Amino acid sequence: MCLIVTLICLANDASFIWRSMILYLLVTCIAEFSGIYVERNGHLNNWVYNIFIVFEAGFTNLMFAHLFNKYHKSRIVIIGVILFVTLFIYQLVTDGLFKYNNLTFTAMSVIYVIYCLYYYLLLIRDEHYIDLKYSSAFWWVTGTLLFYFGITACNLFGNQLRAIKIYQHLSHFIFAGINIILYGFWSYSFICRRWLTKRSEIL
Repeated sequence: MCLIVTLICLANDASFIWRSMILYLLVTCIAEFSGIYVERNGHLNNWVYNIFIVFEAGFTNLMFAHLFNKYHKSRIVIIGVILFVTLFIYQLVTDGLFKYNNLTFTAMSVIYVIYCLYYYLLLIRDEHYIDLKYSSAFWWVTGTLLFYFGITACNLFGNQLRAIKIYQHLSHFIFAGINIILYGFWSYSFICRRWLTKRSEIL
């Protein structure tokens, strides 16, 4: 559904970075359906998500760099990319492609939470008036913050959550809720981008 909203709202967007959301969400859907298919055929699907994490990190860092560039040329994203590449290669060499790169994903999640908080700091310091309820960047960052903060918390308390069974593990419902929040906020962000954000405020 979020991909459909993206196609409607961003297909003709002036910014290449925002238009690239279409490609990113398409890759996301392909990865998710591939993961489901592989698992249902009795195989581990870790390698699917290990490949997808490269696209996830690449796009997310690109978007944050774009958002930060409104204020200044930020080097914080370069540091995050270097850390991600280092951890990803390290885990690929030590654990291989078929074991999920949990350390890399956890570190990436923490970095994105920091990015989000840094963006809010820049927003607070911005002297220009921005109506947040119509700001596409604000809602995109907020959805990203809630998603990665929730994922990080679930990873830290994974064993405890898996021990609580409500038809399925409690973590299953939490992950589903976090995904709904992410794509709900992103969809509203795209709607703001297309119809509600003043053209003068669009990045």
